[in-house]
Amino acid sequence: MAGAGVGESPTLRVAVRTLCDVTAREGDLDHRFTPSPSAREGIEGHREVARRRGAGYLAELPLAGEVEGLRVGGRADGYDPVAGRLEEVKTHRGDLSRLAASQRALHRAQLRSYGALLCAERGLEQIELALVYLEVGSGRETLVSEHATAQALMAELAERCRRYRAWAEQEATHRCLRDAALARLVFPFADFRPGQRALAEACYKAAATRRVLLAQAPTGIGKTLGTLFPLLKAMPRHGLDRLAFLTMKTPGRRLALEALARLGAASPAGQGGMALRVIELSARDKASASTPGEPATARPCPLAAGFYDRLPGARLAAAERGWLDREGLRKVAAEHGVCPYYLGQEMARWCDVVVGDVNHWFDDHALLHGLARENGWRVGLLVDEAHNLVGRARGMYSVALRQRDLSRLRRTAPAALKSPLGRLARRWQVLVSEAGAGGCRRAGATRLAAAGGAARRHAGEPAGARRGTQRGAGRASRARCRVAGAAVRGAGLHAPGRALRRSLAVRADPRGARQGATGTA
Repeated sequence: MAGAGVGESPTLRVAVRTLCDVTAREGDLDHRFTPSPSAREGIEGHREVARRRGAGYLAELPLAGEVEGLRVGGRADGYDPVAGRLEEVKTHRGDLSRLAASQRALHRAQLRSYGALLCAERGLEQIELALVYLEVGSGRETLVSEHATAQALMAELAERCRRYRAWAEQEATHRCLRDAALARLVFPFADFRPGQRALAEACYKAAATRRVLLAQAPTGIGKTLGTLFPLLKAMPRHGLDRLAFLTMKTPGRRLALEALARLGAASPAGQGGMALRVIELSARDKASASTPGEPATARPCPLAAGFYDRLPGARLAAAERGWLDREGLRKVAAEHGVCPYYLGQEMARWCDVVVGDVNHWFDDHALLHGLARENGWRVGLLVDEAHNLVGRARGMYSVALRQRDLSRLRRTAPAALKSPLGRLARRWQVLVSEAGAGGCRRAGATRLAAAGGAARRHAGEPAGARRGTQRGAGRASRARCRVAGAAVRGAGLHAPGRALRRSLAVRADPRGARQGATGTA
């Protein structure tokens, strides 16, 4: 399968998902609160649909072809050769009618692109296409099906490839310039600090051999620069597609950006800088709120209307700018009238170095990990203060609900929800009362034991002294009981997630490489 101009230039590769992301989205950005399934739930949903289809059903069917000089490929979710039906499975939670029109358009474009590749590969003249929406809570399927001819599907895919090709050629040129600049990169100081060279060498070897390095170094050795520099040098020689510097706190991101700026990443390539795209990912509230401290979802976003229509221009301007820290993103977003947070989410796909929080890789809804799996990237990971990952993982993979949050929700909820929330609040009070009574009983037993122990220890003392000791122990136990009851009333409910029983290697890549303080995926 070949298109015009195939032999005129080297074949460029693109995933179906990426092709459709760039060419099929249009219209408004709908970011109403719709709790989406986690990555784990999505995988289980796809498996459940495949189990329901029975024998002969081809799940995760690899498809590829050359169209308009682009090598387009990906994995179709499922194909039933007996029924002649190709399926694209999408998991969701709640009412399907709330799914944004832009998302529906993207899903349909992906399905039709896979349909074109399948028809060309198997010589089919027509095919049935079905979008399968699976609600993860109930397991209910909703099918949206259509019939299409191979000719119509191929014409549509060819048009998408023609629209994407200019961007793909620009990206290929950028990759060549980036690798050449990194090959020439030199350490910005005359010499390394004591111990810094050994750290840099160990990081480079870990990237070259696709291993994990856990390093402990004293303060002041220059860990940030001593780890970023060798990973950047390893990118062109060892085929690293992206580099992610992940931190626990905002100051860590600032240090990483300062180190990258010292290496020349903040300056344009024509002014002595590198052809390197760097982006800082911030939390949604910090990136999007126009007023400091105001939540980004506190009011309707005026930039949502027509977002995807203006996105191509903003994406091109951001790619040309290269240095996309928080202020840089806001400037580009303001010039093109788009949301800076969602522009950052888009540019994370196209930047060489991403500086962000650890949740961007390790969370259940992690953006970077999803992009890496989707595009087959080799990613060099640098995790600052990796010893804090265990504590952060408890927060990522646990579910917590606090009584004051429920009370706040009841005050602002629509009328239809006030009654169910009231019943939930009453049941909560029953649990709190039972937990408080149990705590008091346990505290009472402790008080008696303490009093008995004190009596035994002071058996030889006068009766008055023993009574004073017992009264003191009783007062202390009653105080502990009151404190325990108050803690139970204010703490709410906290249930650790099942994922804590797994190791942090849950983010292992398909080849089995695990991510640690420094490693590749």
